[in-house]
Amino acid sequence: MLIKGSCLIFILTFLFNSGIIYGQTEQEYLGVIKLNDSSFISYRLNLLENNNLISGYSITDIGGEHETKSNITGNYNSITNMLSFKEVGIIYTKSAISDYDFCYIHFNGKMNHVGSKKNIEGDFEGRYNDGSTCINGQIKLRNIIKIDKKAVKIDKLIQKSKSINKEVKSSVSIVQTLDSLKMNILKPDQNLSMFSSSSVLKLSIFDAGKVDGDKINIYVNDTIFLKNYIVSKKTKELIIPLNSKITTIKVIALNVGTIAPNTAKIEITDQENTINTLTRLKTGEKTLLTIIKNN
Repeated sequence: MLIKGSCLIFILTFLFNSGIIYGQTEQEYLGVIKLNDSSFISYRLNLLENNNLISGYSITDIGGEHETKSNITGNYNSITNMLSFKEVGIIYTKSAISDYDFCYIHFNGKMNHVGSKKNIEGDFEGRYNDGSTCINGQIKLRNIIKIDKKAVKIDKLIQKSKSINKEVKSSVSIVQTLDSLKMNILKPDQNLSMFSSSSVLKLSIFDAGKVDGDKINIYVNDTIFLKNYIVSKKTKELIIPLNSKITTIKVIALNVGTIAPNTAKIEITDQENTINTLTRLKTGEKTLLTIIKNN
């Protein structure tokens, strides 16, 4: 799903310079999409192939203000190496614009051979829900396994380099930067909108790091739902009914424990999807979840 923005574009472009789909397998790709106006947006693609049918998801503007996860559907021809997929619906978005403004990627192209692996490269068309054209561009993706291996090599070269001082060496890690892309951070005053067809939602809350006494309140539609809760290694599960078109969930940090900031791992689960998130808040700061019913 396309919304202009940028996140770690330099690193992704640098690492780009591959994934195989055989039988039933799952592959993940990372790279960029280049729009016709020459702007770049980070892009992650997860593909599951089963009997030439493609399913999965995409994440656009990774870690950015407009980060959006969408469902993917399509097909793959192993004889011609032609891959066709399109984004068909939003799982969640951090953008403030409405669903009807989203520009969905439609891709049809070859997976180019690079040694024994394949990249995903080619032109795409952007379309709104009604099928009308929005913005077009190019996709350049590489298999995440190949990217991870290259990142390890680059980090080793940085550490061995005599022209790079110790301070820079201790603060730069391509591997850690890539790992950070896997975390869905809920920032202060940010709103994550999730689209759901479920009647209930489950929140699983726990401390994924060192337990340091972080305390939170959780409100559902501005009514206290969990009060003065100290986040621990033990998972706290909340079942939240989705009785209206829109349900709002607010997480407020009451302190920062012994180690700032206040962090809580929150898994959001409905009947179709699980979204793994991590809050990072100072005392008094809040982050928001908005659940929008699809039906």
